[in-house]
Amino acid sequence: MMAMKKGPIGVWFSVALCVLVLGLWLGSMLGSLAAHYWYFHHQQEQGTLTGPEQLRVESELAELSAVQTLRLYASLPPQTGKPRDKNLLNAIQGLENLRRRSKTPEIKSVIDLELGLANVHAAMAERENNNEEMAKKYMQSAQVLFKSLGWQDYSEETLKVVAKQEFVNWRLLQTKANEK
Repeated sequence: MMAMKKGPIGVWFSVALCVLVLGLWLGSMLGSLAAHYWYFHHQQEQGTLTGPEQLRVESELAELSAVQTLRLYASLPPQTGKPRDKNLLNAIQGLENLRRRSKTPEIKSVIDLELGLANVHAAMAERENNNEEMAKKYMQSAQVLFKSLGWQDYSEETLKVVAKQEFVNWRLLQTKANEK
């Protein structure tokens, strides 16, 4: 029979184990360095905001969040014993306050759009309550806002259609978001 030559298996095993451990350590170090480089490189590509710019962006995001919250508040179903108009009127007041505080023209346009839609809804609610004088006041406020936004057709009929459709679209988005 052939005799197997015995070699220093333990030495070779130790060397292989050392190579494996060093490879893992070196790989993790290089991987970490590559991840840091990639992160900082992409951060520089996107640009960083200075203090005043960051404050402005955060302020604008806060205003947009407030508009969204007021929009949600205006669309809440009525509570027991309280008319739906109360939520709507509170939302209109909140949008008007936000409009006065806002300093950014782009955000003011968004606020004006939402305020105009809320005024149209308030006009429709007042008309349902047989309060023609208040309905006319709210509709005129809405028309002034839509005219300032550059709308060509800001007739009462058009604004009612737009407000109803916008409300339906917004409700659909809310339903889909709640389903997720």
